[in-house]
Amino acid sequence: MPDLLDGWPRSRRRGHTVTDAYITGVSSTLDREYDLPERDLALHAILQALDGAGAEPTDIDGLYLPKPRPWAEQGFFSTLVSDRLGVAPDRRLEVYTGGTSGGNAFHAAVGDVRAGRVETAVVAAVERNSTIDTADYFEYILDIFDREFQAPAGPSVPGIYAQSLQRYCHEFDADREAVAAIAAKNRSNAAGNPAAVFGEELTAAAVLDSRPIADPLRLLECPTPCDGAAALVLTAGAGGGSSTAPVRVSGVGAGHATSHLLGVRDGSLARFPAVGTATEGALADAGTSADAVDVFEPYAPFPHVEAVITEELGLYEPGDGAAACVRGETAVDGPHPVSPSGGCLGRGHPAMVTPLLNYIAAVGQLRGEAPIQVPGAERALTTSEHGHVDGVTATVLEVDG
Repeated sequence: MPDLLDGWPRSRRRGHTVTDAYITGVSSTLDREYDLPERDLALHAILQALDGAGAEPTDIDGLYLPKPRPWAEQGFFSTLVSDRLGVAPDRRLEVYTGGTSGGNAFHAAVGDVRAGRVETAVVAAVERNSTIDTADYFEYILDIFDREFQAPAGPSVPGIYAQSLQRYCHEFDADREAVAAIAAKNRSNAAGNPAAVFGEELTAAAVLDSRPIADPLRLLECPTPCDGAAALVLTAGAGGGSSTAPVRVSGVGAGHATSHLLGVRDGSLARFPAVGTATEGALADAGTSADAVDVFEPYAPFPHVEAVITEELGLYEPGDGAAACVRGETAVDGPHPVSPSGGCLGRGHPAMVTPLLNYIAAVGQLRGEAPIQVPGAERALTTSEHGHVDGVTATVLEVDG
């Protein structure tokens, strides 16, 4: 028997009691280095987001955070934050799944709001990379690789992405300068974003002239770790005291490939199937398609990742995502604007905070408040990823009406 609800958004297939989750307040702070402890940065972002939502700390009944990095000065972080805010939320959750931590924390909050378990949720993230030295950071990174077969070879994160970039160019005959053009586009976008770490426009030639990091990746194709914090307020329904347009979370999705950092099992190193799984789920949940999305804010720490994401979305054929950037199709005024905020490569990349920064950039677009605005943006899609794009979350945001 055919499913009479086939094609309906999954969020509408759970019964009539499902409540839409709306983003009603946002706040972020981002810089190369902060002297303030993680606690104070997080509290500042949370209070600013609550103010934007017209809410008080006592309204919070759900608190969701990525677990801070091991070098954070404060452990048991969510409990401390609750105490400092003077709240006792019904739900308190710290998540750690690498770069998808913020995305998974956000999705957990959305699920609780949709199910009626929470009415006002705060999702917050904080990171201070300036407090750890390079040697300790690389030791931490080695721990995420397979300890028996991968870690002894001493791989680095740029090193594994360099391998997939090399394969991408070889397998699809992608032009190396076209890949560099993605980094140049995002750094140039960031030059128009006062909240970004970087402020200068770049050319693809300048990107390729920067020093090598892991062949063939160059310095200006690698994200710069920085300090930052971000917070969002999610509410059940569009009401509340927010003075700006609430943004509805219309779709969520997630995916994980059969991989651990060094390539998909039985698949190409140049493909990221978790992106397709996650985005397909989010778009189905929202009852829409990639072609109907007005702006994309992906988690793309290296330029070819952005190209592959657009290909996994079905916007371009495999190998054509980089060329699409050269053609201007992913520019702010193109048919598929990608990373108007500057993304990881231009805006800055505190990994635990980046998923929330993507949400906030998308909210700014949908409210018509972005520093580099996509005209008439009504629907946005964001992603987060961990490992070597092993796991992915995807989210569709919309403004009603």
